[in-house]
Amino acid sequence: MLKISSKVLETMLEHCRKEYPNEACGYLAGKKDQITRIFVIGNDAASPTWYEMNAADQIRAQKQIRQEGLEHLGVYHSHVATEAVPSPRDIERATAVQDFFDGRYLLVTLKDSRPRARVFRILDGNVTEEELVES
Repeated sequence: MLKISSKVLETMLEHCRKEYPNEACGYLAGKKDQITRIFVIGNDAASPTWYEMNAADQIRAQKQIRQEGLEHLGVYHSHVATEAVPSPRDIERATAVQDFFDGRYLLVTLKDSRPRARVFRILDGNVTEEELVES
C-alpha cells in the first residue's frame, strides 16, 4: 500500500493536466509508504506517448530529496489517451532502472474528464498493482 495526501495528489494531477497533451513526469518522495512530496521533472521528449526525464531536473530532485531527509518512493507519469496501466515501454524502462528505487510507478490517466491514479510495482518485468490510499 502507498499513501498520498489529498494535497500532494491534487498537485500531481494539476501538473499532469498542465502538461497535456504531452505526458508529464516526476518523482515521488516521502517516508516509508507515505508520499509527502512530488518533484516535477521536465519531459524532454515533449511527447503524448512517452517521456524522457530531464537529467538536470533529476539531479536537482535527488539532491533535494537527500537534503530533506526523504526517501525516493517512486516515479509518476501520465497517460494522456490510455488507462493508468503500465505500457510495454513502461515495463521495459522500469526494469532497466529498478536498482535506483524499489520499482513503484504511479500512473495517471487523462483519457477522460476525471483523471485517476493507480500505483504499480515493476520489478524484473513483473507488474503488480498496489493499493493507493488517499490520506
